[in-house]
Amino acid sequence: MNAEPVVVFDLGNVVIPWDRRRAIARFVDDPLEVERLAEEVFDLEANLHLDRGAGVEEVRGVMEARHPGHGWVVDGYVEHFRHSLGETDPGTQSIIEDLRHAGVRCVGLSNWSAVCFEGIPEDYPVLDLLDGVMISGHEGVCKPEPEIYRRCEERFGFGPDQAIFLDDNEGNVAGALAVGWDALVFTSPATARRELERRGLLTATTGP
Repeated sequence: MNAEPVVVFDLGNVVIPWDRRRAIARFVDDPLEVERLAEEVFDLEANLHLDRGAGVEEVRGVMEARHPGHGWVVDGYVEHFRHSLGETDPGTQSIIEDLRHAGVRCVGLSNWSAVCFEGIPEDYPVLDLLDGVMISGHEGVCKPEPEIYRRCEERFGFGPDQAIFLDDNEGNVAGALAVGWDALVFTSPATARRELERRGLLTATTGP
């Protein structure tokens, strides 16, 4: 290992906008019902089962146990998953491009369902700018569990003192800090850029 920094990017709502409501709205017409399903039924806890690598049938069973008669929501979400995603955030892409131009390694670490990740690298060329991406659904473990950060270090060959992690989820940032990474909560590309400039990875004149 060398001592050079490695910037680790979460994907959802950092590189690629994500909102499960947009997928649910493809098979539910009533906006109020979409919101209810997103908040009370297919919430972030339910989505985490998919992210941890559980199959659709297994998650459907979890859903039926928690909310009888709602297993169909899982099927609908997975079928329409692509509609939950937006276009690549140009501000984040610019950061990745500028980091690479500066010789800084960039990798991805995301809580993302394996079945829902199929085809995503082909549809989002920005991911080609990363040296690689680790997906929780392939690993069977999710952020903020320490194991996934350690696997990321091993997979991409860096130590905890080299990592600078950007994630929109405060719990995931706390998990990274707990294993010795430098980490910050991503709120906007402009704020992230300033933090990377402050750390000396980008110059103030880099980018727009």
